[in-house]
Amino acid sequence: MTTTVHPADEILPAKKMFALALQHVAVAYVGSVAVPLIIANALGFTREDTILLISTTFFCSGLATLVQTVGFWRFGVRLPIMTGVAFSSVSAIIAIGTMPGVGISGICGAVILGGLFIVLIAPLAGRLRRFFPPVVTGCIVTAIGMQLLPVAYQWAGGGKNHENFGDPVFLCIALLVLTVILMLNRLGSPLMRNLAVLVGMGVGAAVAWLLGMGNMDPVREAPWVVLPMPFQFGLPQFGLLPFLTITIVMIVQAVESMGLFISIGDMVDRQVTPRQVSDGVRANGLSSAVGGIFAGFPVITHMENIGLVILSGVRSRWVVALCGLMLCVFSFFPKFGALLAAVPAPALGGAAMAMFGIVAAAGIQALAKVDYANNRYNLMIVALTLSIALIPIMAPNLFSQLPDWMRTVLHSSVVIACLVSVTLNLVLNGAGDDQGDDVHLPAGPAPITPIQAEA
Repeated sequence: MTTTVHPADEILPAKKMFALALQHVAVAYVGSVAVPLIIANALGFTREDTILLISTTFFCSGLATLVQTVGFWRFGVRLPIMTGVAFSSVSAIIAIGTMPGVGISGICGAVILGGLFIVLIAPLAGRLRRFFPPVVTGCIVTAIGMQLLPVAYQWAGGGKNHENFGDPVFLCIALLVLTVILMLNRLGSPLMRNLAVLVGMGVGAAVAWLLGMGNMDPVREAPWVVLPMPFQFGLPQFGLLPFLTITIVMIVQAVESMGLFISIGDMVDRQVTPRQVSDGVRANGLSSAVGGIFAGFPVITHMENIGLVILSGVRSRWVVALCGLMLCVFSFFPKFGALLAAVPAPALGGAAMAMFGIVAAAGIQALAKVDYANNRYNLMIVALTLSIALIPIMAPNLFSQLPDWMRTVLHSSVVIACLVSVTLNLVLNGAGDDQGDDVHLPAGPAPITPIQAEA
């Protein structure tokens, strides 16, 4: 008697697994290296300490990814989820680090305490699972893609602050990457279709380098080996104000993560239970606390990598687990990370438009399966959620006069989509059952179909 293995638990051949994991590494590294760079510059780090902070950040991201994908006991949602630092933490971390007498040691102490606090309140997260029926998760997935797309456009134009932003040469490279991805999806072998994003980025990067784009000096200047160690910037300091500051951010991130866990479960056709929601939030809290020990930062699901899961059609959590392991290993060798970070922005932008657009399309596909004919409230939920959730994208200055704590909550379209859709659904439709089904609708929508037929 044979037992069918769910795609999320499938272990692929070694060579294919390695290549797919490397694709995830490339997207995760290039998309996240800016966070430690911004913080290091704001806190006045030396060049050596900045390199060490970057390596430590990715070491902690790798550990966090392993906890979420592989899991142990009641830690980890066990889905193909890439975990790492988020831009939503940057302003709070800089605010803490610039407090008189606080610095990096105070940041570490605040993150450790905040992570432990999230571990303690994780059981509450599972009880909220019922408030995430299909109409809510569809809004969240759509918001994820829409929030990411402006970043893709900035990269395609050469980088947000590039003096020649929008140069036709930059746009041609982004178009070349998109063309390669499309051609491989149409004409390539199953393996090449799975690796279309990595190949497209490689082709675009090669052409850009031949045209003189990119800066390879950081690669030459990076040391060969660094060793991330606990408390490498000194013993942590604990204070009430730093703890409260980072805890507000981490609670908001926990709300965002809950929506992402359930949405990604829908994408890979594995329903996420209340217990798994709690386990995922608990894992993020533990990983953040460990990150504080290593001078890392709070962690959250990497939205950039969600598009790869859909675009490649490979739903195995073990691919992403291997990506986490590779991040841990590569963090000891800064030259490799510097090489990934040196990929010219237009090459990354072309790949990002494909990945992030696919995420938005997946949300639209999910919303198309929601019952609007028999439940007139669902259309109102979708309409109001998306119109409010897109404010940080369409009119980023609209909330500029609000208090700081409110801007912390309203900075992200995904957070707004979670809060607004859950609230409207609760008011108009009521709470679902413990599995998150809509009380007025049949079971949730069919799983989102990946582009690839062969995983």
